[in-house]
Amino acid sequence: MKIRAFSFLLLNFLLMNSKAYSQPTEEMVRFHIAPLNFLDPISGVLQVGVQKNLSQRFALSMDHGFKLQTFRKIMSEGESERKNYKYSKTKAELKYFMSDAASEVRSYIAVEGMYFPQEYEKEHDYLIKNGTSYRYESSQIDRTVWTTSLKYGVEVKVNNFVIDPFLGLGVRRLSIEHQPVGLLEDELYAPTDLWFPPIDRKEGVFYRPHVAMGVKVGYVIK
Repeated sequence: MKIRAFSFLLLNFLLMNSKAYSQPTEEMVRFHIAPLNFLDPISGVLQVGVQKNLSQRFALSMDHGFKLQTFRKIMSEGESERKNYKYSKTKAELKYFMSDAASEVRSYIAVEGMYFPQEYEKEHDYLIKNGTSYRYESSQIDRTVWTTSLKYGVEVKVNNFVIDPFLGLGVRRLSIEHQPVGLLEDELYAPTDLWFPPIDRKEGVFYRPHVAMGVKVGYVIK
């Protein structure tokens, strides 16, 4: 609820409260989607957003991703091990353009933050605490991701349409909490060829590198 209220307030800011920073001849709003996010096989989203120019060089963007697992169902057989999987993705981005607004091709650097809360249930799996492995009947898992990224991108304008590919690197903060049922100490059994064991077999806060990569397709309203 708080995230929805925050998204609404920021959207309202983008659309109505940037007059003090922008020049009337260049003021515009861009609505966009990020089609590649639909192809995530685990946590696909329908990501939509809006971007507002603050000045000739700066723009602020706000995106929200709604859960959409159509692609996972097409590519995978059977149910996911994450039962009752609930999530969304909210992003905010500040861009600095290296050329003026009249250019048809504009490169930029940007700082982006993402909030990615997740809730799901797993059954008959393991939890490792203080070096000891336990097996549970089921566990309700809260898994929250925050990321910060520095990005480079290029906006290409074709009439009122904008193609916006980007690439960036940053840091991912991941926190995991379990609420297990039927927890019993048991020796961990896992396939020996599993390169990346599930990180949610542990609780705590973890830091990982983060790669921000994708493309946005937008339409400009002047």
